[in-house]
Amino acid sequence: MISLALVSALAMGQLDLTLEEFKMYQQYRNAMEDPRVQAMKPEKRLPAIAKDAGFKMKDLQRAIQKGDAVGDVKAVCEAQLKEALGKTSLGGRIGRVEADTSDPHAVAYVQWLNDDPNQLEEEASIAAATAQAACPIVSTVQVWAQSKANPNQRVFQALISGSAAQKINLARVKDFADTRYIRLFEKVKSIAAGDDLSGESGTPTGKASN
Repeated sequence: MISLALVSALAMGQLDLTLEEFKMYQQYRNAMEDPRVQAMKPEKRLPAIAKDAGFKMKDLQRAIQKGDAVGDVKAVCEAQLKEALGKTSLGGRIGRVEADTSDPHAVAYVQWLNDDPNQLEEEASIAAATAQAACPIVSTVQVWAQSKANPNQRVFQALISGSAAQKINLARVKDFADTRYIRLFEKVKSIAAGDDLSGESGTPTGKASN
């Protein structure tokens, strides 16, 4: 059954944007807020933005058309993230799910509850790969887990670039999560590895390298 949140989001438009198209679209949106651009004559703004960013005019126009057709990019991305993650083995244990699309480098945030520290690498791989596939405009996926028995206890956190997350084969997660896929992540902290996360709280921050 499709969730009401997803129905509502998709009613605004499909997320029919590639990563590069989204980056162009968001850079355009941010540039349009620049007082220097606003001071230009309307017909001069788009050519100036394209020239300054090094975009081909036709590519930027296509990205704008597709981005505008989506409507609320953030809402659509988040709805697709929640829908996809809910269908994984993490379904029912998913916590915070959010997308920051205010910058061309979009970030997806995924939190879940863990009840077996031995499964942290596998669960992180599932969360990251699923999130990137569900919302391919994100450049980074930030994941973190709290203990299911004690939700105030952080047990894992890491981030991964979208391109690295694409290398995770969900069908092989059980085989490679703790040997191969975990190496794709950056800034990994895990109680399973003996890391101290007692001082960690709130949302982990940071961006993976492109």
